[in-house]
Amino acid sequence: MEYRKLSEIKLLDNNPRCIVDKQFKILCKSIKENTDYFEARPIILSDRTGELVIIAGNQRYRAAEHLKIKEVPTYLMKGLSEEKEKEIVIRDNISNGSWDWDILSSDAWGSMEELTALGLYIPNFDSETESEEKEGQETDKCIVCGK
Repeated sequence: MEYRKLSEIKLLDNNPRCIVDKQFKILCKSIKENTDYFEARPIILSDRTGELVIIAGNQRYRAAEHLKIKEVPTYLMKGLSEEKEKEIVIRDNISNGSWDWDILSSDAWGSMEELTALGLYIPNFDSETESEEKEGQETDKCIVCGK
């Protein structure tokens, strides 16, 4: 793991991953309040093209940029093929596994409001904050591509 200046690394062109405003705010808060976690999950780079291109962590890069963080934790994966890069992009964004809703709803992990504030989507749960955000504001558009 190595800290690098944001100016030394490049966002992935044609990145298929988007993030909506609400989730982006949660990500920014997470990075700001939990720097150890950000360091434990660095931005992954490839040097295949001769540039340091982000193949995992484009949204974390954007959040760091938004927070005016100058250097971010990175990990360089050398010698990747384009196919391996694409595989990593997809694998990094797939959520394997599922939640045990009985355990989560037992309050052992916090209230439903606390869990949604961390970014956990809970089916059929609409917190007051989420309801207020939906009134008069679009929160489901990607901040990157606008879709």
